[in-house]
Parts: sequence; C-alpha cells; structure tokens
Amino acid sequence: MNEVINPQLQTWAREYVRRVGSKLGPLSDSRQRKLLIVHLDGVPKAHLEDAVRTGQMPFFSRLVTSGAYAMDDAFWGSPASTPFFQAGLLYGIRHPNLPAYSWFDRELGRKVQMNTPVDALAIESRLGRSSGTSLLSEGGHAYFALFRAEARNRLCMSTVASYKTMLRSFKYEFEGVLTGRTQKPLPYLRSLGKDAWNSFREVYRWARMQRDWRHEQSYLVSRVFLQRLGWSFAHTKAMVDMIRGVPAIYLVYGNYDEVAHRRGPRSEQALTELRRVDSYLAELYAVSRTVEPGYDIVFLTDHGHVDSDAIERRTGKRLEKLLLEGAPLPLSEDVRRALLDGRPLPAQVSLSAPEEPVVVESGNFSHVYLTRRREPLEAAQLVARFPEVLGRAIRHPDLGIVAVRRRDKAVAIIGGQVYQAHEIDSAPLSSEFSRRAVADYLRELPHMPTAGDLVLFGQAVSKGGTVGFAWEFGSHGGLTRTETNSVICWPRELPVDLSAMSHCTQLHDRLSSVYREGRRSLVEVAAS
Repeated sequence: MNEVINPQLQTWAREYVRRVGSKLGPLSDSRQRKLLIVHLDGVPKAHLEDAVRTGQMPFFSRLVTSGAYAMDDAFWGSPASTPFFQAGLLYGIRHPNLPAYSWFDRELGRKVQMNTPVDALAIESRLGRSSGTSLLSEGGHAYFALFRAEARNRLCMSTVASYKTMLRSFKYEFEGVLTGRTQKPLPYLRSLGKDAWNSFREVYRWARMQRDWRHEQSYLVSRVFLQRLGWSFAHTKAMVDMIRGVPAIYLVYGNYDEVAHRRGPRSEQALTELRRVDSYLAELYAVSRTVEPGYDIVFLTDHGHVDSDAIERRTGKRLEKLLLEGAPLPLSEDVRRALLDGRPLPAQVSLSAPEEPVVVESGNFSHVYLTRRREPLEAAQLVARFPEVLGRAIRHPDLGIVAVRRRDKAVAIIGGQVYQAHEIDSAPLSSEFSRRAVADYLRELPHMPTAGDLVLFGQAVSKGGTVGFAWEFGSHGGLTRTETNSVICWPRELPVDLSAMSHCTQLHDRLSSVYREGRRSLVEVAAS
C-alpha cells in the first residue's frame, strides 16, 4: 500500500476507520471477499490513459504504474449508454431492450427519460430479471445507479419515484453520514457556497456566449446539488459502508458525464472533474485497505464521450424538420432493391401521412418512430410507406449511418449502400467509427423492439467528434471508437481475470462467481 498512498493518508484512514467504527456497529455478513465497484460514468479511455501517463490523476496513476492494478480495454456491447450497461452489469441481462437514455416507449405510449424517476421505475419493473440474480442482492448498496437491482438501500433513480418510500428509508440512508463526514460543517458550507457562486458565474458566461439558455438552469442545479452535495454524500456513505461490512457496493461517479454533455468532453471543466475525483478515489482505496476484511475495488467506465456539433447549429433546423419536411428525395434503385431483399412491396399499404411521428434526439444518435404502433416497422414497410423520409435520411451529409430492421435482422445504410453485420468491414466508414461496434449494433437491434423504426447516427466531422442531434457539446451512445472503447481496472491479486471483456454480462458473471457464488474455479470463470 505504501507505493500507492502516502503515510499521511494511511494514518488518516486508520483514524477514520477507528472513529467511525467505534460509533457504528458492523453488519452480520460473513463473506470473506467484499466488493466496491467505482463506475466513472462517461470517461473516455484516452483520458484515463493520459492521466496514468502524465500523472494528472496522481493516485490513479500510481495505482496502475505500481503494478498493484491491471488496466485493460473493455467492450460492453451496443448501444454505448448507461442503461444498457447497468442492466448487463447488475442483472446479467444480455438483451435488456434499452435503446438509449431517452426514447419513445411503445408500451407506455410516451417518451421516457432515464433521469426521470417514474420512467426509471417503469423500465426497471419490466427488465425481466429474477430474484437473487443481481450483483447487489443479499445486502448490497447502490449509489446513483439507475436501477435498484435488489440493493438494500434506496438511493438510485428508480426508487426516488416514491416519496413515501424515500421517507421511510430516510433514517437508514443517512445513518453514519454525520459520523463519517470528512469535513467540519462550517468549512464544508463555505466550500459549497464558493462552488455554487463560481458555477453560477460560469453558467451565466457560457449561456451568453452561446446565446442559448435552454439547459443552463437544470445544469446549474445539477452542479450544486448532484455533483457537489450528492457526490459528497455518496462518497461518505461508501466509506461508512466499508467500515460496517456491506458485502457489495456500487458507486457511480457521474460528475464528468454531466459536465461533458454541457461543456464538451475535452473542456477544462470536464478535465477538472477527473482531477477532483482522484483524491476521493484515494480515500476510498485507503479505507478499503484498512478495514478487515478488506475490499476489492474495481474501477470501470461504461462508455466514452465525443465532441458533438449539433445539427441545429450546422443547418439552422432540428432533425425532425430535416426528416419530415421539405422536398422528397427519391431512394436509389440499389437501396430500394436491397431493402426489399427480393420481396414485392407489401400489399394494401396505406400511403397516408405518418401517424404522429416522434423523433427522439438521443445525443449523437436518434430514434425515429414513424408510427406509434407497438411493433416497429420493417424495411419493406418503410420503402412502401415512407420512402421520402428514408431518402432524406440516406442523402443528408450529416447522417453517417441509417440502421433499419430487415426481415428478422438489421442492416445499415452507409454511403448509399446497404450492409449486413458481417459486411461492415467493407463499408465506406470514417476511421472514427468502430466497425466492431457497428456490426454489434446491427446484431442487437432486432432484440430492441422499443428502438426507433430508423436509428440514425451522426457523421464524423473531426478527429474525435461527430454531428449531434441533441443540443449538447459532448455526446455518447453512438458507434465511434471513442464511445464504445471502455476501461476496466482491477487488483492483480483478484482470483479472476477481468481482461478481454466483450460484453457487460461477462463482467456480471465473473464478479458474481467471486463475490456471490464463490464456487466456480478461475478456469471456469475465464472461459465464460
């Protein structure tokens, strides 16, 4: 431990564990190996690699360069968004039917957004998981996750939907917070006030420069209450949990992700969040090595962020107007023939206008629902009923990939040609895109009936950047290498290998084998 944290921090951790432990009794869990997962939401792989190389995150850099931890690339599957990842990690669900962070839900008949508690609760209730399969079942805790996933506590998005539930759990959630605080109240309030004032000034300056205030009020609230108060609370609770012996803890650090959306992934504000979190990670690690039995900490990212150039800024129009209005653009005969795939046009097709179409701007990709039917439209139906929408999407220079269902599979229209998953290597894609991720997405789309009839991906416009559809400056969920290449970092002493991950459900299985089942051998786990 001396190679990773300095003697002062070790002394602090011993005193902290002694002080908190003397006031809070331990839990009665007998598991010998205990787990803390620290989820660095949205942090690009390149940022963490730079932090290790340059020492911009001193603790994290020492953790890797000392040899105490291994760090490897990971591919979690498509789409590259938090709901999909958490369903796979926490529940082990391979096809959760979660197409984005925001979409039009065919069953509910309305748009849903995963930062809306009632929506998160509705989606979690139908994930189809069985009791006892969650990584957090049997006493685990979660902080800032979207789904409760059988955690004993209730600090996730889906549980905030019920005020009665939150009030009933208030005492449990706040147990140990005052005892475990690392700052005295007055200095903390001064620091919070200073942060709030600086955030207000920055928001005002930014909105005036952009001449757009549409997201700035909610962003200011997020900066003060979620990123400062919320993270401080979750960080303290995680340390208290380790002292008490909670068997598994899932801690989501979402500050970088929030800032990257609103200011860009390479902005100084976003990079400051990485430097800020490094000292918190050091405290978590110091406590994990002081308590008995100790905790294994696994650090990971779920996706990356790319610079986003909003299509509204480029064209003066929202995506919906570009797709649904204007002169029709004919489909080429090659595209028409490939989408029909040897079939005639469907008989008795209505040629009426779309029935209340919905265009959901999900960052740098978009779900387009041309009807509100419960079943998505297939390629032949699109050619028959909405050829002008298809034509506009395929021919617009800011749209790099158009994905649609064809029969029981999916295809991508790229550069005016149609490609199946196994043909993506020959598609004329920009080098920014991950061909592996594009092919994976085409294989996943048939398992996502709630995804749009068309799924559109913004064209690559610069190194590490794409056209975006939402009004934001950093996006994810698309199919670039930056968004889909993730990172996992784990203790070398762990009795399971966490390298070469190709899907988030593999991580669920391997961690479950050590921290829940404890029966399978390392060879069996590595082969899964």
